[in-house]
Amino acid sequence: MIHTRPDRDGQEQLRQAGAAWEEAAQYWQDEVARQFDTGHWTPLVQQSRTYLEALRALMDLLETAERDTEL
Repeated sequence: MIHTRPDRDGQEQLRQAGAAWEEAAQYWQDEVARQFDTGHWTPLVQQSRTYLEALRALMDLLETAERDTEL
């Protein structure tokens, strides 16, 4: 039986990281910050969302399979 959902945990962690980045970006406003945002942060968020969507679909499938095979 699956008790936790790593896809949901990941969404929450991504939200927390996003909030931390927004707070840091208020004080870090130079060219290096812009390069970090476009070259690292934005691609990381996009890749993380794609990963979490795929993980959510997999978790849903596993939960369905578990329900369908319970005795």
